[in-house]
Amino acid sequence: MVAAMGNGRWPGIATTVAILWVLSTVMWLGIAGPIWHASETAHADAWIGFAGNALGAAVALLAAIVAGVAAYRTIVPMQRQLAELARQNNFAHYERLRQRAAELSDMKILIENVTANLEVMETALSLSGLGANEGKQAAFDRLEQSAGALNVARRLLWGDENAQSLTVYFIDNTLRAVNEVRNALLGTRRPFDREGWTKAKGTAFQGAIALYNRIRLETDFISSEIAALEPAILNRPPFPQLWKGPYPGAEKLAEMYAPRGGE
Repeated sequence: MVAAMGNGRWPGIATTVAILWVLSTVMWLGIAGPIWHASETAHADAWIGFAGNALGAAVALLAAIVAGVAAYRTIVPMQRQLAELARQNNFAHYERLRQRAAELSDMKILIENVTANLEVMETALSLSGLGANEGKQAAFDRLEQSAGALNVARRLLWGDENAQSLTVYFIDNTLRAVNEVRNALLGTRRPFDREGWTKAKGTAFQGAIALYNRIRLETDFISSEIAALEPAILNRPPFPQLWKGPYPGAEKLAEMYAPRGGE
């Protein structure tokens, strides 16, 4: 509604219609009506009444024009202010969506780093011989660092209750897996529980998959909203969309737009 009122091609359309209606009423009551009655009676009194009505109609017409101009000058700035307010609100919403998308992208990167380092740690546990302990320590350091960065991201709450519980579930089980595999390092007092590590790692992976898919779903919604807002924010028409969803690749795209037989 605000966008329609702010359309520069048709400013004050409601005011214009109202003025035309007033003018039509005044013309009929003050001029056309008296002329019609005077043509039937043809008495001097009727013509004198017509002259008075015509003068009154002219005064009313002038007053209507003045009032219409004043109303128009009042409405047009208001429409511009409302259009600017809508544009600012859209821009603020656009920036919030972009910030949310950036935070979700950061969380996806953290998930990818943690899952990759869990696999590296699993591989390092099978090392033996010279340099095995150093390899385990290096793998653990990488895992502990990525898990620490993931734990810091706990303070960035986002999404509904399900999304928040998924985040907590993945972070808690990642930290549990780190604590389990810590006992595999040289110099630890507790014996390493391989079964406990495998179970904790598997649970962390399950949480990672669920949270990653939830973030992808959230990102798809945000991307759609950004795509819808961007033309209005940048004041340009939307680009024609050559495909929907993920990019199909150059070969598939060429096949989609290749000329058909008989065309």
